[in-house]
Amino acid sequence: MFDIKRFKSFMEEKLDVAVVLDEVGQEAVLLDHDELDESLILEADLKLLPNPVLFQLYSYQAEHEWIVGVAMEEATYNPLFLVCLKDGERVYNQFFKE
Repeated sequence: MFDIKRFKSFMEEKLDVAVVLDEVGQEAVLLDHDELDESLILEADLKLLPNPVLFQLYSYQAEHEWIVGVAMEEATYNPLFLVCLKDGERVYNQFFKE
């Protein structure tokens, strides 16, 4: 499971961004593949995800606007894929290992 504490660790370890947990926004959304912009998730990556896909979104506003989307299995909430946006531009993505 990818929770808010794991988000904080990710931001600090991978992107060197200190996060104040009380200032993090969270939202879960179920999206069809055709609702996702290819500039955010490449088509080849999208084909590896279920359709529809459940995204847990985390947003954080510091010097920049950060949005992290974690695609998860709907039934188990196991993380499958992570994409990170900085001011609307994709700066990081990864698949989680099985």
